[in-house]
Amino acid sequence: MVGMSPPEIERDDQRSLGVAGEGAALAALLPLLPSAGLATLGPGDDSAVLSVPDGRVVISCDMMIEGPDFRRDWSSLGDVGFKAIASNAADIAAMGAVVTGYEIAVAAPPATTVGELKELARGFAEGIAALTPGAGVLGGDLSRSPVFTIAVTVLGNLQGLAPVTRAGARPGNVLALAGERGLSHRGLTLLRAAPDAAALHALREEDASVVHHLRPVPPVPLGPVAAQAGATAMMDVSDGLVLDATRMARASGVQMELDSALEWDESSLFGGEDHGLLACFPAGVDLPAGFIAIGVVQGPSAKAPVVLAGYDLQSSLGGWDPFGDHVAE
Repeated sequence: MVGMSPPEIERDDQRSLGVAGEGAALAALLPLLPSAGLATLGPGDDSAVLSVPDGRVVISCDMMIEGPDFRRDWSSLGDVGFKAIASNAADIAAMGAVVTGYEIAVAAPPATTVGELKELARGFAEGIAALTPGAGVLGGDLSRSPVFTIAVTVLGNLQGLAPVTRAGARPGNVLALAGERGLSHRGLTLLRAAPDAAALHALREEDASVVHHLRPVPPVPLGPVAAQAGATAMMDVSDGLVLDATRMARASGVQMELDSALEWDESSLFGGEDHGLLACFPAGVDLPAGFIAIGVVQGPSAKAPVVLAGYDLQSSLGGWDPFGDHVAE
C-alpha cells in the first residue's frame, strides 16, 4: 500500500477478498487498527505478548453474526465494528477493570471487497478510540464464511482491585444503573417497522434510539469508578434489565425490588443491547456520577428474583436469547 496513488488505492479497495487473498487483505487492514500500549509483541507473529502489571488478566469474548446479531440493510460495516467493540468493552467494565487489548477474528464471504473490510476495521478503530482509549488490537484471524462473523476477545486490567462479580449483592444494597434503559430496543422496533430504504436512512440520521441501537456508547469508564466506590456486585445489561437482574439476584441469593416510582415500560424492562452497567452499592454510599438508583436489594426469594410493585417480573420474563425467535436484536 505504501506509495500507491489514490486511484490505485481505490482500485485495490474494490477487489474482492477472493481475488486479493488473505495477505493483501491483512496488509490493508492492520494499519487502520490501533496498537495496544501493554503489548510487547503485537500483530504479525504467531501470538502476541502482553505485559500484565497487575499480575491478573480479565478476559471475555463475544460474537456477532450477520442475521441473528446484525443486518447489512440496517447497519454499515463501520457500525458493526463499533458495536462489536462496545459490547466487549462493557463486559470488562462490568468487572471493574480497564480494557487493555482486543483479539479480533473476522470471517467474511469471498465476494467481500477489501474496501468493505477496511470499513469494518475503521469501525473497530473508532470504537476503541471512543470507548477504550489507550487499548489496542493484539492480533486475530481472517477467514471465509457464508455471512460476516466477528469474534472479539477482550482483555482487561483490574489495577490492583478485586473483581466485582454478579454474586456480591446483599440485602439492603442500593440497586443502581448507569446507561440507557430500553433505548436500544426502541431503536430496534423502529428499524423493524421501517417500510423502505429511504425510511431506514432517515431513521439512521435522525433518531437517537436507532443511533444507539446501531452504535451503542456504554458507560465503560464508570466500571472502574464503581469498583473504587465500593460496588458489591455489577454486570453488563446486554440481554434486558429484568433478565440480567434475575441473573444477578440468583447468583447473589437475593431479591431485586425495582423502584415503582420510576417510569417503566416493556423496552426499559425487557429490551436488550443497551450495555449499561447494573450495580449494587452499600446503603448510604454516594452513588458515582452517572449512576441512578433504580431499586433495592431484599432478602432471598426463590419464587421472585425481580419484582416491581409486588409483581413477579419473572412470570413475563423477556430479553435476548440467541436461540429464541429474534432477528438482529
